[in-house]
Amino acid sequence: MTQFDNSSLEVVSLDDMDWFEFQHFTAHLFEKLGFGKADEIQKGSDCGRDVILHSPSGNVIIIECKHHPKSTIGRPTVQKLHSAILTAHSKKGYLVTTGKFSPAAISYAKALGSTIDLVDLRVLADMANRAGIKLLKKGENTTVYHVLPPSKEIVNKQVIKTVVGSALSHPNKAEELTRTTINEITFIPAYLIDYSIHENFCTSVGTVHSVHREYERILVDGQYGTLIKPKLTQYVEKSCMKELWHPSQDDVIYSSGKFKIGLSNAKKRGINFVRGLHTQTVGYYGANNVHYSKKCIPKKSSVFVRSITQVYIPLLNVYSKIISIEHRLELVGNKSRVEVTKGNVEKCELCGELLTKKRLLCNSCGKVVHGPSFLGHSYICEICKKTICKECAFWTRKYIFFKKKLCADCGEQLKIRGKKIKKFELRTSGTKPYYI
Repeated sequence: MTQFDNSSLEVVSLDDMDWFEFQHFTAHLFEKLGFGKADEIQKGSDCGRDVILHSPSGNVIIIECKHHPKSTIGRPTVQKLHSAILTAHSKKGYLVTTGKFSPAAISYAKALGSTIDLVDLRVLADMANRAGIKLLKKGENTTVYHVLPPSKEIVNKQVIKTVVGSALSHPNKAEELTRTTINEITFIPAYLIDYSIHENFCTSVGTVHSVHREYERILVDGQYGTLIKPKLTQYVEKSCMKELWHPSQDDVIYSSGKFKIGLSNAKKRGINFVRGLHTQTVGYYGANNVHYSKKCIPKKSSVFVRSITQVYIPLLNVYSKIISIEHRLELVGNKSRVEVTKGNVEKCELCGELLTKKRLLCNSCGKVVHGPSFLGHSYICEICKKTICKECAFWTRKYIFFKKKLCADCGEQLKIRGKKIKKFELRTSGTKPYYI
């Protein structure tokens, strides 16, 4: 079993890149290897310098990129790069290709000494490996990683946190009353897409909007090609992923979806999703002082996909029981943390309203309800201090006009001693219950 580490996160398919994306990739690779910081890459005539790097020592490095897998790069291209180096007053250049170099090109580069280094596909793959980037060969399948599912302990803790929260509970703590079972774990196939996006939106009055984001991520469903909730990317962490993973809990049902869309298709869909996420309508005033609006939709070329990785994300079907109250929940997460994504939680189990303030866990039935207040959804037994919801509460006369709230056990004891004990009566108003 291989531990998922820094050296195996980024996965890049050169076959799915156009020439402009290859320039972005080359700049990213050289930056990651510590050669320097690249200037923003622009489309158009480059005069033999696709990428300009500024090294830590202050020197300028010129890089020419040729994404021609089936072509041979000749001497004229090396000469063009040499001219660009001289023009930029630089002392170093790199000619990077996904193809190969002709003998004349290699001979000319050697004659220039250390001025120009030639990087063919073999050297490029070695550099990528040192940078922690896996280059996919044509027809090669990418490694599929599993996000490790959380343990029963972590799941139980999160269920209690979500369902019960900081509710008043006496004499037992929520942990003592809750029993949680993981029924099934379904692994959702997804493509993790790492990207950057840069674009300025201009009109006759100048720049009206800009988007410049680095190291952003999205998840594309590998089965249906839809966008997965962006917040779920936080659970796809290096330290919580493994390849060739096998289930460890025998009492849990495991299932996995299948990748039905390919890497190229996922990339295209991902770029369109990114463009949609960063589309924004802005307002501005023209030179005539008239207010205009402009819908700023990023171009495809403004999105650079750094990496596409196939992952399986665990979706947990969980059954939880607090005394007699059952909860069926869906959770997603990794081995370190998890969150509830579906389930009728954080609502009062008497009135159905959101629990925004104090809440109480009934130690008789297990309901989580609004805390003691004028709403009268819960009480604390005035004899033993047990927390109870109104459905489980009894009362006896206190002085003349007041009611003494009791749990069932204390009520039974008083009844034995001859006290008159009554249960709160349920009435309905519309769809909401209330008590008298």
